[in-house]
Order: sequence, then C-alpha cells, then structure tokens
Amino acid sequence: MNETHEYTLTGEELTVTIKAPETCTGTRFDRTGWITQVRLESAGLNFCVPESLVAGQGTGGEGLSGEFGIEKAIGYEEAAPGESFVKLGIGALTRIDDESYNFARTYPVEAYEVQTEIGPAWIRFTSTAPEHNGYAAVLVKTVEIDGRSLHIRYKLDNTGTKSFSTSEYVHNFMGIGGHPVGPDYVLNLPYEPELHLLGDGGVEDKLELSAGRMTWNALAGEEYYSLFGGFAVGELPYWELLHQPSGAGVRERGDFDAFKLGVWGSGHVVAPEVFIAIELAPGEKREWTRTYDFFA
Repeated sequence: MNETHEYTLTGEELTVTIKAPETCTGTRFDRTGWITQVRLESAGLNFCVPESLVAGQGTGGEGLSGEFGIEKAIGYEEAAPGESFVKLGIGALTRIDDESYNFARTYPVEAYEVQTEIGPAWIRFTSTAPEHNGYAAVLVKTVEIDGRSLHIRYKLDNTGTKSFSTSEYVHNFMGIGGHPVGPDYVLNLPYEPELHLLGDGGVEDKLELSAGRMTWNALAGEEYYSLFGGFAVGELPYWELLHQPSGAGVRERGDFDAFKLGVWGSGHVVAPEVFIAIELAPGEKREWTRTYDFFA
C-alpha cells in the first residue's frame, strides 16, 4: 500500500486498486472508494480503462468512478453565486454563476474530511458533509473482495435538518484486456427496458439493440450515449459485458431498484451506468450494495 497515492486489495483471484481520497481532483466523481483497476490474476486480465486515452481530455474518469447528483447537486438551487452547495463524496462546492448545475464543470471545492479503515480484504471510507444551509450527511462506503467478486456497500445518513433527493451511479469505464470495442463485444441486459435514446454521437449505425442485448457491427470509434428507462418496481439492476473471443467478462448486480440505465462509450471503453434514486428525510438512512463478478 502506498499511503500517499493508492490502496490495494489483494485476494486469491482479484487485485483491486483504489485511489486515496486526498489524491483525487476534480469535482465530479466521488473521492471515496474510487476504483481505478481490477485485475483477474488467474487470467492475467485488467478490466478498467480511463475515460479518455488523450491526456487532459474528458472529466477525469477512470475505472469504477461513482457520482452523486449528476443532474442536480444538493442545495445548488438555493445557493447564490459565491455560496456553497453539497456534492456528496467530494466536498462543499462553490456556485460560480447563475447558470444551471453542470457536472462537467469544475467548481471551487472545500473537500470533506474522509476517514479510512483497512481490513484483510476490505477498505472503508467515511465522508462527513457538515451542516450547511440545513443540509448535512455522512457517507460510508466499504469496498470488499471475495473470490472473483467485488462488493461496494453504501450507507448514506441524512444528518441535516432538511430533506434531500439525489441519485447515485457508477460510471463503469470498462475495456476488457485492452481489446477495442466493436463486434467482439456484447452487452447483455436480462430485461427489456424502454429505449429512450440511442446514438448521440453519430455512430447510431454501429449500434444494434435486440432482445435485451447491445452489439456493435463495427469498431465503435467516436463517443456515443444510449439511455434506457421504464424499469418495473422490484426490477434489480443487472448487466453483463462479454468479450466473446476470450470468454472474459464482468457483470454488475445490486439489491436496489433500477431508476435508469445509461451506456456511454467510445472506441476503447464501454460504460454501463445503473442509477439508484435516493430520497432521505432528516434522520433517515439508506443502504445499498453493488456487486461485480469477473470471469474468464
């Protein structure tokens, strides 16, 4: 373990690399439990890639990058320019101007205190957002490995005097073994959600969706985004990304209802994003778990 840069969880099957919160920059992605790489040792395969292969391009995502409140940060609408608002897992951000909140912008930030505990196969981060304008919260995130499975366990406690609503997802920047994204990949969705958007990057003709699976008929190339909704109550999140020639893949499952599913990608990365909707009154807590299974 390098105390100044990263933590490493090492098991019989998986090696997981996690950023130290104090080394994280930017004001988009949750600084607690930011997983930059997962390696399946028996297959010699890495599963995580950066958002962009061009230095300085994009929003700085890499690996399993979580985010709270991508559409609306807590307290942003109430804050005047120069006043702060809550970005869970990061800090008190300062509103810059009268424009709407934009996750891709960088805001001045006063980082929240993060406490770290380490066990034999797990690491736990506790991020405390002190009270501001009635909003306050404590986020506890535990990353644990078990065989070929990686668990991310969340506990969010509203410790303020105001209710808040937000969302959370993980921007899973996946590129199995470094193989380029194209006909060798398939994204399996064992349900058939409503398709709200397909393309948004000029590559609509390369994406094919049928019977709960997304495929590519050519190398993906430029960026694209697709969005799915219409999940039934009790429909738990699940997706599986498979690199067919090698038989290697990863699936995500969870214990919460899916709110929506986005799939972002480009020539080197596929990023399925399962959203959970969260509403907490003062004193209320919410717990949920994401599990990733890696195979080859």
